[in-house]
Parts: sequence; C-alpha cells; structure tokens
Amino acid sequence: MTRSFAFNNAINLHVERRISPEDARRQTNTAIEILRRLREQPGVVLADEVGMGKTFIALAVGVSVALNDRKRRQVVVMVPPSLKEKWPRDFDVFRERCLPAALREMVAAGSADSAVAFLKLLDDPEERRKSLVFVTHGAMSRGLTDRWVKLALIQKALKGRHDTEGLKRALDRVMGHLIRSASERLDGRGLWHKLLDADASRWLRILQREGIDLKSEDGTAPEDDPVPQLIADVLSDMRAADTNAVYDVLQEIPLRQSKNMPERVKDARQVIQEQLVPLWARCLGSIKEKLTLPLLILDEAHHLKNPETRLASLFHDHEAEADAAELGHGSLAGVFERMLFLTATPFQLGHEELCAVLDRFAGTDKSGFAAGAAGQTAYQVQMKGLRLSLDRAKVSAVALDHAWGKLRSTDLLCNGEPASSAEQWWAGVERGEALTNTAKEVLERFRAAQRDLRDAEEKLKPWVIRHLKPRQLPAPFESIVRRERRAGEGNGDQSGIGLGAEAILPFLLAARASFHTPKSRPVFAEGLASSYEAFLDTRRRNLGRTGRLTDEDDDGSSVTPPNVSSWYLDELERLLPGGDWRTSASHPKVAWTLERVLSLWRHVEKVVVFCHYISTGRTLRQVISNAIRAEITAMAAKKLKCSETAAEDEMERIGKRFFDVDSPLRASLDELVQEIIRPFPALATPERTATLTEIVRRNLRTPAFLARFFPLEQEQLGRGAVLDALENKDQSGLSLRSLIERFCDFLEDQCGERDRESYLGALSRIQVGSHAGTDVRDSYSPEELEDADTESLMPNVRLVNGRTRSDTRQRLMLAFNTPFYPEVLVASSVLAEGVDLHLNSRHVIHHDLCWNPSTLEQRTGRVDRIGSKAERCGLSIQVMLPFIGQTQDEKMYRVVMDRERWFQVLMGEDYRLDLESTEKLAERVPFPEAAARALVFDLSVPTPVQGESVV
Repeated sequence: MTRSFAFNNAINLHVERRISPEDARRQTNTAIEILRRLREQPGVVLADEVGMGKTFIALAVGVSVALNDRKRRQVVVMVPPSLKEKWPRDFDVFRERCLPAALREMVAAGSADSAVAFLKLLDDPEERRKSLVFVTHGAMSRGLTDRWVKLALIQKALKGRHDTEGLKRALDRVMGHLIRSASERLDGRGLWHKLLDADASRWLRILQREGIDLKSEDGTAPEDDPVPQLIADVLSDMRAADTNAVYDVLQEIPLRQSKNMPERVKDARQVIQEQLVPLWARCLGSIKEKLTLPLLILDEAHHLKNPETRLASLFHDHEAEADAAELGHGSLAGVFERMLFLTATPFQLGHEELCAVLDRFAGTDKSGFAAGAAGQTAYQVQMKGLRLSLDRAKVSAVALDHAWGKLRSTDLLCNGEPASSAEQWWAGVERGEALTNTAKEVLERFRAAQRDLRDAEEKLKPWVIRHLKPRQLPAPFESIVRRERRAGEGNGDQSGIGLGAEAILPFLLAARASFHTPKSRPVFAEGLASSYEAFLDTRRRNLGRTGRLTDEDDDGSSVTPPNVSSWYLDELERLLPGGDWRTSASHPKVAWTLERVLSLWRHVEKVVVFCHYISTGRTLRQVISNAIRAEITAMAAKKLKCSETAAEDEMERIGKRFFDVDSPLRASLDELVQEIIRPFPALATPERTATLTEIVRRNLRTPAFLARFFPLEQEQLGRGAVLDALENKDQSGLSLRSLIERFCDFLEDQCGERDRESYLGALSRIQVGSHAGTDVRDSYSPEELEDADTESLMPNVRLVNGRTRSDTRQRLMLAFNTPFYPEVLVASSVLAEGVDLHLNSRHVIHHDLCWNPSTLEQRTGRVDRIGSKAERCGLSIQVMLPFIGQTQDEKMYRVVMDRERWFQVLMGEDYRLDLESTEKLAERVPFPEAAARALVFDLSVPTPVQGESVV
C-alpha cells in the first residue's frame, strides 16, 4: 500500500450543526474510497450533486496525503478566482473543527494567485512549509509579471557586459517606472543600483534595511526572497545571448534625462515583458525536471473540457482552458503524481468532453500508474474502452429519444383507457400492459439504452464518484420533501401567469413576429417574457448598439434574426408601456415576481431571484425597492394610525434613539443582545460583543425592521418592545432571537477564525441606511450605481451581476447568509457556482429560465446545501419557476422541464432552440421520472450504516 494515499483516521468530518453524522459518514467513506483508488490509478473525479460537501471531502483527502507524505511535499488545490477566498476560509473551519489539536499544529495552508507567489510557497523551508497551497485558476498559465523577476532579468542582461556602470546609474533614475513597481518613489536614490550589484538572495535584507515592506506592496510574506529560487536558478543557467534583446533595448535608455526618456522606457518595458514569456517556459520546464508533487485537487473541473462545441461554450473559462493545456500535455505534465477533479455537473458535458477531462490524468507523473509503462498502457486501453462504451450508450439513448418523440397521447393507454399522465402509463408498461406499436418501439429502445448505459456505468465507475442528494430532508424531518417546485403561477396547476388586457397585444405581436422566422431562435420573445426592458435591449442590440444583454452571452443567439419583419417589432415597441417603475412593474412576470418577493419580505423570509438579462436585474431591483419602501411606510402608518408622511418622520425619530446613549430603547436592546452573545466565548470578548451589538442595533433601527418587528403603536418603546421584536417569527417559524442565536452559534462552533472575521467584517461594512442618501450611495460600487435611480435604491435589496466588483460580491454573499441586510438578492449566473446562500434562505425564484437544466440546478443549489435553513426548520426549499402561459415562455418551460430528465441520459445533449424545434419539443409526451431514474448512472459509494467501520 502507498502510505501517502491512506486516510488519516484522526480526521472527523462531523461538525456539530454544520455537517450531520450521516453526511459525515458519507463524506468520510468517499474520502477513503478516493484515496484507495488513487493508490492504483492516476486520478478520480468527485462529482457529487451541488451542496453535498465536496470541499470537505477534498480537504480530507488533501490533508491525509500531505500528512502521510514523507518528503512533506505540498498538495496543490487549483480554484476558480471567484472561490479563492472561500477555499481558505473552509480550510480554516476544517482545520479547527475536523482535526485534533496535535494534527492542527502540523497542517497549514497558503494561497497564490500568481506564478511567482506559487513558486515562493514551494521555496519555503520545511519548518515553514504549507501542507496545502491554493492556486487560482490561470496563475500557472498567465506567466510572469512580477516586478522583482523583471529586475532579476535586467540584472541577468547586464551581467558580464562591459561598462555597465553608466547604464546602471541611468536605470536607477527610471527603474520603478520600467518594472511598474509601486516603489517608483525610490527612483534616483541609489537603491536599484545597489540591488543590481547584489545577488538576488541578498535583496530581501537590502530592502528591509531600506525600510521597504514587501508585504504591503504585493502580499509576499516578509521572510520570502523577492525572487523564487527556481527562477533564480533558471536565470543563472541562461546564456548571455538569451538576454541580448533586453540588453539592447536597455542601452537605448538615455544616460541623462531627456525628452526621449519616457518613450525609451516604454519600449524597454515592452521588450522585457515579451522576454518574460520564454523565461516562464524555461521555469515550467525546470519545475517538471526538479519537482514532483503528490496531489493536485482541481475545483470546477468541467472547465477543462474541449471548448469547441456550442454546449461546452456555456461553461467556457479561458484561464481553466490554459491550465488544462499545461496539466495534460504541457510543461506541468508529470509534476503531479495524482489528480482529484471536483465538479457538480459532469453530465452537462458531452461524453467526448467527459473523456477529455479524464484524459488530463495522462499528465500525471508515471508513478500515478499501477505498474509504470504497463500501467500507462492499461490506462490508455481503459480510456479507449470507456469511449467506445459511451459511444454505444449515446447511440442507444439518441435512438430512444427519437422513438419517444413519436409517442402521442393516443399511445398512452392504461387498461385500454387513456392514461391520466405519462407516469401512470409508464407504471402500466412496467407491469406488462398491452402497448401500441409506437409504444412497443419505445420499450425496445428503452431496454437497449438501459443495457448500454449499464455497461458504460461499469466502465465509468472507477473514475467518477457521484452521489445524488436525498429527496427528503434529513432526520428528524424525513417525511418532508426536500424541495417543492412551484411553476407557472405557483398554485399547483402549472397553468402559467395570465396576460392582462394591456399585455395581450404586445405578446400577440411577438408570437406573430416569431411565426415569420420558424428556423430562428426568437430571442426578442424570450426577452419580452423577462421584462419590457429586456425586449428593448434585444432590439437595441440588433440595431448595432454595443453592450451586453446578459452575463452569459456566449452562443451567438442574443440578437433578433435579420429577417423578422421590422413592422411587428416596431409596433411591439410602440405598444410597450413606458415611464416610471410602476409601468415596469406592470409586466406580467415582473409583477408576479414582485408579489412573491414582497409577500416573503412581509413574512421576514430572505429570497434569491435569478434572472438572465442584465436589464431585467436592474428593473427587478428598482421595482422591488420601491414596493418595499411603499410597504414599509404603509405598515408603519397603519400601526401608528397616522399619515404616511408622519409615519416616515416618526420612524426616523425612533431610529435615532437606537444611537442615543441615554435612550432606554438602546439600553434595552444592547442588554438583550449581550445576553444572547454571552454563552459564546469566541464572541464574548469586549471587541466582538461591541461589534455584534452594533450590527444588530444598526439593522433593527431601520424602517424595514421597525415596521415589521416593533409594536410601533405603543406610546413608549423600551424593553418590552424589544422583547416583542425579538420574538417576532418568520414564515419558517424561527424568531428573530433564535436567528441571532443561531448566527452566534454558527460563528462560535461552525466557523474558523478567518470565517468569523469575514462575516463580521462584511456585516460591519454593509450599509443599512433607511434612505438612498450619500451614506447609502457610498456603500455601492460604481458598477452597481450605473443606470440606477439612486433615490429608489433600498439597502436591503441588492443586485449582483457580472459588473459587480468581486469584493462587493463577496461581502453581499456573506451578509445574505446572516439574519441581517441584505434581505433580497437579485442575481445573475455569477452566483450560480461555488456560492453559499443557504443559512438564512430557503426560497429561490428563477425569474428567467435557462435552456440548460444544469444551470437551473446550480442556481437552486445555492440554497440547497448541507446545513441549510430548510434542514434546520424542517420546511421544504421553495423553488419558484414562473412562466407566462400560452407564450414562448411556457414553451421554454415545458421543454426545459422535460429535457431535465433527459439530460443525464443524453450526456451533453445539444438541441436546436429555433421556434419550430421548440414547438415540437414542447408538444412531446413528458419523459416519466421513473423511466429517467432507471437509466441514470449510479456512481455512488455505498455508505456504511451507523456504527460500522468505514476504513
């Protein structure tokens, strides 16, 4: 047995109230199985469904490998840029909650988002070496941009040349500008000359003597040499001729200040940057020659597929693609002994693409194969066999799909009578009831597909592990369905949202316009179903204006087909209502979404609204903000029995009392909040108690909380009013007090120290002002404010899309996961992967559908995760899928829901989205869930029962 790939039995994945014993047993067993497989094969794909804790499984595997590695080599974890902060936070929790004290001291992690930072972590001496290194996707393929490496390259170019003193003095005056250093203020002081004359290994001491804080400039730890040893070695081995281009351009820099100096420096800067490319290629080659690392863990591995197909473009990631080239057959091939890939959506890839991901395992070191060259040959044979098997399964599944498309309602007979549903008919098929000829063909094709899929499943099992999420909530709520899907109007009959008299004609014109282009995708009709603003954007885009319609414009279909009659679209545009937010809110689906969000807000429930179009997101933010503002005023006026203007003034006055040090209201609230905090030692320090008290006070004094929680009708608001507010319950039956207590418990027992600071820091920075004055505007990024009516913004309603700055996005995600602001997130698919929004929300609205069912699943997975609010309160997650009846929107819904069941049968299915094809797909007999379950791959690892050993 290879000791490096053995599970460390001291790891305990059960984190009280965060990871249940049942989930911990499954995760532990999965980690053990992954390590067992890695002893004999180069890699494994972990493909559990969204929200099942792949991160903790991967950390258990990575830490086990690192602790068992006799050379104390690092395990590398490559993560998308959007998750570069989340993985280290999760590691802190894992380290503090899952490892005993003795191991905790032996395990540490470092992060790198550049090639140089990564190499510096590899340089660390054994006593400072990190067990895990988190590397951002693209770091190893972007190359070198570091200023100290540029300085080292310049030093190499000057070394051994004659009469360079004058040139060094000239460079001393401009070096900061030349290497784009934040230390331009050091130009002309002689420091650069001194560094050029010294070995790079001495630069750190020189810089420290000069008072230069490296960490403040690039995040490098002060004890790290500015130039990693591997780069220094590569430079040392280079010939002088290799740096001729740099030396020649440096000589063009004037020895004295002149008007040509800026232009010469610019030219030199460009040449130096160009010469870093071959330098980095040499470094990558040197890594491969001098270093092997025991394990690479790569998150969101579905980005590593062949990017050429249209379906693949839905998940295209240029940096991950570049990483893939390096890992599979490039300079990093052979650096890693084993690979573990993580993805929640392996079957959204075509089978060729899935095999392309598995092919990356060929880039492991030869020790990753069971028996050297013979093992590599066996691996290639296995991959070839898997491809052939998946080919057969695809052919059979496509044949079944075609046969199923011939079914008509007249074929669905049960005991000779028309069946009430496809599900009832299929149950009769399984019992052996008589079938029509068309149904017989379907059954024949089904059995062939089942046979070929089982064969492919057996060949895929060694390489992919996948568990499906239970369809019921965990104990003690096993009788509760995990998700409730509410489609159409959400009333159970799936009839769709009706069109009011004012909306009928625009949608009728959209249908007529679509009729004239049956071979084209009616994007304008999809936009109209989203919002009036989205339709107008599709028209403007088609008329040649720039700008993105969505965060996911990637399939070339986001413009109106050129042969659509302009008369229809001109008339449609003329008929659309225009004006203030009320006319935007008159759109049928916008009105539906607004009504649901407002209802949930009244009942103190947080909600995530996903939309596809950027303009729809802006519209929803505006109409929801305005509606909540009006609702707050109306609720307060009713309680206070006064006019709305007077109610606004009174809430402003009450809000100020929360910050009056002599106010009984403030004193009562502070006292009660501190009572809640006191049982939690990690939070009960004076500083943290003050921070949490301030956070609660800032949120409770807002009109949004005052109007819903406080008995404003009482003449005096004191301790009794605060107690009433704290006992106010949300729709899930959880009081505000219990939500705050649970949040404190989460910070105390379920977070690492970095997590605690991140949550508290996010809440402290979130603006909760009652009006969109300067203070609130200051809390929004310029991208959030662009095209926004700042007077209509409410701080508890936030928009997150691709234009939102990364730090703002992270702050909003963390804060949403608490009982406080924001309460409504309007989001695009930028929040569809690797994001936790589940701790205080169990409601998600898919305002816009997506043709890819896996994208909908990823979005829903944000609130359906281990430790979710639904699991705590024992109530189902509410998944809302509104669609407008008898329009293109309803056809899209019917198609997507049916294809959701076909998606794991027809791997990477790609189907036409033009009107004619959509019409046919929408008319098909729905594929029964029981039939889909019988065909889906089972790639799970059996979990032992409680008390049974998993080792």
